[in-house]
This record gives sequence, structure tokens and C-alpha cells, in this order.
Amino acid sequence: MAVKKTSVTHTLSKPKPITQAFLLKHALPLIKSKGKLYSKHGDVLARLATRTQTIVTIISSGAETTNTAKKGDYIVTNNKTQTREEYVIPAKKFKERYKKQKQITKDSALYSPLGKVMALRLTKTILKTFNWPVKFHIQAPWKEKQYVSLGDYLVCPLTEDEIYRIGYKEFLETYKKD
Repeated sequence: MAVKKTSVTHTLSKPKPITQAFLLKHALPLIKSKGKLYSKHGDVLARLATRTQTIVTIISSGAETTNTAKKGDYIVTNNKTQTREEYVIPAKKFKERYKKQKQITKDSALYSPLGKVMALRLTKTILKTFNWPVKFHIQAPWKEKQYVSLGDYLVCPLTEDEIYRIGYKEFLETYKKD
């Protein structure tokens, strides 16, 4: 079924990222109607941040985003991705999304994912719906720019309170359709 083109566009003439507010208002309905439900699989290694620390998330296509961990946040290493990407999750969200399996070192443990997400792969048709180019940036929930490209996934937890990007390769490595 063809995706109906929306009259709502987000101006990309300036290098500003597409905001969370725009994504939640305009992309979330499309994710809910055209996306699919997925579960994350594969354990992650996580450690509690003991100080402020900047983490650059590197994935197969390069640097995806930057995030600053504050004391009490979790720094996650994704064991299922080829690049073993690192990212930051605030403590409250981490505890909702992961269950501790085994202590590895004094400072780190192995965790299993608990969450499900709605996800939509970005096709040319979807990009045309919003008048988005094949490469652009969104504002990630942590207020930093996150690189997005044709073929990547826009993902929303079932809480429907944020949207972020997961690269195509990394999505296939870490998610399964429910």
C-alpha cells in the first residue's frame, strides 16, 4: 500500500536537526501505522558512570552521535553489534529496559534487554512523505544530533515518548520482529 504524502514538511535548508517535537507529532503516527513491533535481543555489557564522561557512538557507518554520561547514568556496550557500539542511558530508562544477568567485574555487569519498540525502516517513499533527503540529522532524545540515512530505522519505545535512529546493520544485529 502506498504511503500518503503529508503536507507537513520540516525545513532542511539549514543544518538544524529535525526536532523531537516534530518527530513525535508527525513521524510517530506513521511509525504506529506502518511500523512493526520488535524486541531487542542479545546481552549488553553496562557500567555505571561515576563521573561526567562523553561517549561517541561509533557504528558501522561511522560516528552516529555523542552523548554525555552523568554520574549515575549507564554506559552500555552492545555486544551484538560488530562495532561493539557504546551509548549512554539514564538510570531510570536503563532499569526499565534491561535486567541484570551476571556481574562481570567490580564495575560492570551483563544485562538482558526487556523492551519492545515500534520501528519503521526509512524507504525513499517514507523520506518523500516528509520531504527529507537521503541523509540528515534528527535531535536525539538526549538533545544531540543523530545521523540518519536512507535504510535506517526510526524507533520509538512503547511509551511513545521519544524517537531515535538505529542504523540498518545494527538494527538487524540487535532486533527481531515480534
